Amino acid sequence: MRLKGFEMRGKKKYTVKEWKKLYKIQEILCKKFDVIITDHKTNKEQLVLILKNINLKNINKGIVTFNKIIQDFGGSMEKLTSELDKTSQNNIQIWSDESENEPKSGKSQDQINLEKIWGVKNE
Repeated sequence: MRLKGFEMRGKKKYTVKEWKKLYKIQEILCKKFDVIITDHKTNKEQLVLILKNINLKNINKGIVTFNKIIQDFGGSMEKLTSELDKTSQNNIQIWSDESENEPKSGKSQDQINLEKIWGVKNE
């Protein structure tokens, strides 16, 4: 028995991954078939699944890894500061600073190299 104005449409089942691959023809498929996404989970279902996977062992593992990263970073920063402390404060040259022991008319090797890279500065 067919009702007037209603058509029997076929059913198509897709996983979320398959459905995303068909993004160009999704609208056409929806018009021709009753589309069913088989493995779709709501936000609440996804949250429950994530919370089930979190346990004390995973948290401890994450904390240990994070702690190791922080200790490595602290060690490298300590090494860097000790190297900077060994050099005198005036020994660190900044590109924009002119050195005091070079003549003002002559250019330092650093300045020549910078001009090769960036071009001559027009003043």
